[in-house]
Amino acid sequence: MFTVELDHQRLQDALRKVEWAVGDLAPLMRGVAAELLSQTEENFENEGRPDWADLSDTTTERRQKSGNWPGQILQISAAGLAASVTSLATDSSALVGSNKPYAAMMHFGGEKSEFPHLWGDIPGRPFLPMDAEGVIQPEAEEAILELALHHLEKAARL
Repeated sequence: MFTVELDHQRLQDALRKVEWAVGDLAPLMRGVAAELLSQTEENFENEGRPDWADLSDTTTERRQKSGNWPGQILQISAAGLAASVTSLATDSSALVGSNKPYAAMMHFGGEKSEFPHLWGDIPGRPFLPMDAEGVIQPEAEEAILELALHHLEKAARL
């Protein structure tokens, strides 16, 4: 399994303040997990935000021969990568990811020199709402901060 931890200080600081003020973060974490999943789905729908690299000529040719082109870049079958993405929330964390063995390769990319079984280099096509360095997408950051503020406001009204 491949795990990437999001290291975004501003977001972590805001969530820590909410935790201190409200105590029970489970409802917020459920909202954050749902938002991460939604942002991931939007990345698939838009083929990246920012746009993913185009498929190589070799890949396009292979997909044409198998009847999977034209089509969406990372969505070849109904049971593929996009369908495998799930989310999970605990009392203090929110996760999104895939159990597909090739998910990390699709997100981060890889070079044939490191992975000889590839037919060529694969550019990273970040489908999770963060880049290869763990920097969260602006759309996801804004949505999660909004959820945190709403959660805090709701707690303050009680």
